[in-house]
Amino acid sequence: MDTKKESPAIKQGRKSHCKCNPSSHINGTIRALFSSGRKLTAKQINSITGSNDARKQISNLRREGWNITDLRLPDNCKLYWLISPSKQLSLFQGGFDV
Repeated sequence: MDTKKESPAIKQGRKSHCKCNPSSHINGTIRALFSSGRKLTAKQINSITGSNDARKQISNLRREGWNITDLRLPDNCKLYWLISPSKQLSLFQGGFDV
C-alpha cells in the first residue's frame, strides 16, 4: 500500500497555500479604500478589486455598522464614501438645555 509523503511546509506547521475566501480579500480592499477617505463609485470599486459585487459589499459593510453614505451623480451613478465618527454630529451637541 502506498502512503503519501507530506510536504515540508506541512511538516513545519505551515499551510501549503491560502484557503482564504476571495470575497474576504475584496471586502478588506473596500474597507481600506473607504478608510483612506476616498469617494468612489461602484464601477470604480469593481475596477480596483477586479470583481462585480461592490454594491453587495457596501451593503454588508453598512450592516456591520460602517457609516457609508452616498450621493446620486448627474450621470445616475452613486458616489459612496465613509463618514468618519469625528465628522458626525453627536446627538448631544448643539447646546440643548434639559
